[in-house]
Amino acid sequence: MNRIDSLPTDIELAQLLQKCAAEDPAAFRTLYDKTSPIVFARLLRMLRRRSIAEEVLQDVYVRIWQRASQFEAHRGRALAWMVTIARYCAIDLMRRERMQLVSDDSLAEIADETTQEAGGIEKPNNFDHCIGELNDNTRRCLTLAFVEGRSHDEIAQLTTHPLGSVKSWIRRGLLALKECLSTERQSA
Repeated sequence: MNRIDSLPTDIELAQLLQKCAAEDPAAFRTLYDKTSPIVFARLLRMLRRRSIAEEVLQDVYVRIWQRASQFEAHRGRALAWMVTIARYCAIDLMRRERMQLVSDDSLAEIADETTQEAGGIEKPNNFDHCIGELNDNTRRCLTLAFVEGRSHDEIAQLTTHPLGSVKSWIRRGLLALKECLSTERQSA
């Protein structure tokens, strides 16, 4: 059977959503069975991590169940409506995760508070000095990789630089940091 032949029709999905609005659990199960592989594929493409996409998929179908009465067939296709809900759930998750990350400004404030010893004498912040010695591209790639947890491919897309350059900057940046930190430690 052709993959396109196995896709549910829009009329069928609209009818299932109407039944879900009437709180029909059998209709919801059928809707889930017919659409979850499609919605999951979209989530996986957006989130790029299977475990997270699986979690978001659950949230998506809870929202679909709760909001099925809001679907209006004359305004658009049922599957598009469901994928839109999935998209917003994924975006919400990404925003929540980014808000949990500590911003660079907050890190600087924490570093300023901890660099003073009891006598009020400021001790040098070796890491800040060493990271400051890196060029902007290298520093940005290292931040994206190690603070935000981005892959090399994602960094290349975000920075619009070739993948090979991104990998080289990260590798050279790590080597430069290692050398700088070890030199600073030896001189202290």
